[in-house]
Amino acid sequence: MSGERILITEDEKITALDLQKTLERLGYTVVDSVASGEDSIASTRQNTPDLVLMDIHLKTEMLGTEAAKVIHDEMGIPVVFLSAYSDRSVVKEAGESTPYGYLIKPYDPREIDATIQVALAKHSVDDEIRASDKKLRMALDAANMSAWEWVPEDSDLAPAMNVNHSILSQDIEYLVNRLHPDDQVSVVSKLKEEGQVTQQVRIRQEGEERFLNADLYAAVVPDHKNGTKVVGVIRDIEEEYQKRERLRQAEVVFDSISEAILITDAERKILSTNPAFETITGYSRSEAMGLDPDQFLHARRQKDNVSKQLMEKGNHFWSGEVACNTKSGTRFPAWEHVAGVFDDDGNIINYVFSISDIGELRRAEKSLQRMAYLDSLTGIGNRVHLERSLSSCLARQKEHPQPVAVMYIDLDGFKLINDTLGHAEGDRLLQIIAERFVSSVRDEDIVTRVGGDEFVIVVPSFSDEEGLKVMADKLLHAVSEPITLSREVVEVSASIGISVSGEELVTHDDIITAADTALFHAKDAGKSCFKFYDFELAMVSVEKNRIERNMKGALTNDEICIEFQPLIDMNTGSIYGAEALCRWYSHELGMISPERFIPIAEQSNAILQLGEKVLTESCKQVKEWNEAGWHDLVVSVNISARQLSDKNFPNIIKALLDEYAISPQSIELEVTETSIQNNKYAKEQLERIKRLGLRLAIDDFGTGYSSLSRLKSLPFDRVKIDRSFVRDLPYSESDVEICKAILALCNVLGMRVTAEGIERQEQLELLREIGCHCAQGFLFSKAMSPEKFSQWVSEFGQGSRPSTESHLHRGV
Repeated sequence: MSGERILITEDEKITALDLQKTLERLGYTVVDSVASGEDSIASTRQNTPDLVLMDIHLKTEMLGTEAAKVIHDEMGIPVVFLSAYSDRSVVKEAGESTPYGYLIKPYDPREIDATIQVALAKHSVDDEIRASDKKLRMALDAANMSAWEWVPEDSDLAPAMNVNHSILSQDIEYLVNRLHPDDQVSVVSKLKEEGQVTQQVRIRQEGEERFLNADLYAAVVPDHKNGTKVVGVIRDIEEEYQKRERLRQAEVVFDSISEAILITDAERKILSTNPAFETITGYSRSEAMGLDPDQFLHARRQKDNVSKQLMEKGNHFWSGEVACNTKSGTRFPAWEHVAGVFDDDGNIINYVFSISDIGELRRAEKSLQRMAYLDSLTGIGNRVHLERSLSSCLARQKEHPQPVAVMYIDLDGFKLINDTLGHAEGDRLLQIIAERFVSSVRDEDIVTRVGGDEFVIVVPSFSDEEGLKVMADKLLHAVSEPITLSREVVEVSASIGISVSGEELVTHDDIITAADTALFHAKDAGKSCFKFYDFELAMVSVEKNRIERNMKGALTNDEICIEFQPLIDMNTGSIYGAEALCRWYSHELGMISPERFIPIAEQSNAILQLGEKVLTESCKQVKEWNEAGWHDLVVSVNISARQLSDKNFPNIIKALLDEYAISPQSIELEVTETSIQNNKYAKEQLERIKRLGLRLAIDDFGTGYSSLSRLKSLPFDRVKIDRSFVRDLPYSESDVEICKAILALCNVLGMRVTAEGIERQEQLELLREIGCHCAQGFLFSKAMSPEKFSQWVSEFGQGSRPSTESHLHRGV
């Protein structure tokens, strides 16, 4: 015998003692003998026997069957019942407490021994089943599975049979009904036809309408009681499915994105690259594997050492511009973003590099800078470059007193060549002349083109006036040399006006104006010559004084009046509005053009009075148009730099709007680039005006540097393309491209565009084709008095507007 330990629970002492001796003779060890159910439970807890012999009918409060149930459920120790009764009711009562045997008193020793051995063997098997079941449950929990079993009501169900869905029990119907409708048919069908199913299904979550993804494994198996049953497991794979979906989506992005992507390990050794990486750098995935990007990709410059910067940052995150190498040896600017990937413990496990080639962006920026300071046709400096260079030279005079000279050059006969041979030939001529000017002066001299066939050369230093004369002769000779164009050889000449800074010529404007005045006299003297601005030419200032002296009286006597030039909406063909223009009909001096008197007014306080008059007359006219039924017309009013600098100017506007009770949207203020160039209050003033509700336009666009450096920060609604860019359309390729660039820039910034100076039908057609919004020029009409403008609008609205040729005729 193996000496199994037995606990006896018997309330008759003689029977208990006899049983103990019998067990000991059979080789068992009796750990205790008790007489009550309560004592039996206590002793079992203390001694942990291998088996309990339990009398069913104890003469205590707790029955033996009750004690046996506690021992079995709580401690899992097998119980064999002892009883002097064998009727069915007693056996049934004992069976409810899960016994492992039943002995009828009196008992034979061999019967006792056999019953105990069978009970112990059965208990051992049950232990193995329980352990196996526990492992299975743990495995199911770990795999996120749930097991189920279905015993059909029809006991004849077998794998080879047709399984009719109508015989499914309530449990299986509940399961099937939770499946997505598309999955129900296939699951039941496979169970019917094949007796098993292995399939990914969608199952409705409890209490919700959404479906979760799961793996279903089920089979029809034999059952000894019911014939057949269906068993299976369902594994929740929703999280895994979503991860797979995200991974699939990420893989598509990884493979298709235009940016180069690198994935490295924690030591920044490359593990993977996307197709764009090879496209951008020329390096294949196999060539990059295992390398640090700093080893081959990043240019060997201290600031481009990404690894060093990542360590300095300390957060494993960095972005910035770097220089990168291609396999072919070229270098390109790139914007690089590096982000670390962390595990659950916060340790870095990977780095992800994304690299964008920004070469095109940098080239575009350089092109814009070139457009800002260089003439797009000739490659020499433009008006902005002239202003900056001359201002810089004049500023140096404060430390090193030395005069600065300016040569204003205008070609003689250029217009005839441009008109007869075409604008392409004219452009080529200008390029050749620019090259000759550059080669004819010193490296320190500054050659610029300020528009059309006008050039200005700044001479920062010179020995004396004779040196300037030699230089002027050299330039005139360079121009007069025959020029070979594509179709024929032509000859042109030039006129030069020269001014020198001094007591009377101090500012940039003074010197340029003086040189321009000298140029006028050179052309008047017969062309192909030069003139210095001197005492004789200074007499021109007499006229300036006369104009300035008469201007105050002209404003008082209404000699200066306001006329209106139409603005045409190119999309609808309707009238957008009109630009208010000043005209001076002097009783003493005759007709004085705005080009003559407005610059003089701007140099005195008269410009404030003049500007307020124009604004007042414009508001008054808008009110009259509104009363006549024209509510949508907009009046565009030019404001000067002096007005913009006047802090009270927004209040003046507000008072006029209130006085005439007109909508702020009826007034559009035009500001030139030069008026905001050196005005530190410009942005604040414009924003104050904008808040009043007025429209804002920037005039002469493209002639000053603010078009590129400040335009995006100022609250403009409209841009006016300078007439210098319109004049040579559509024949000047450079002007066409400039107009396209201005329209593209304004479209990005959400601004409308007006082209001024339109005189020919082909100009209009080109501008309409490239998307210009509004047109102005003699092609439609010259400036008119308010009365004539009203008549013109009426004819326009009645459809009696003259033809294009008639417009041109009217503007002459």
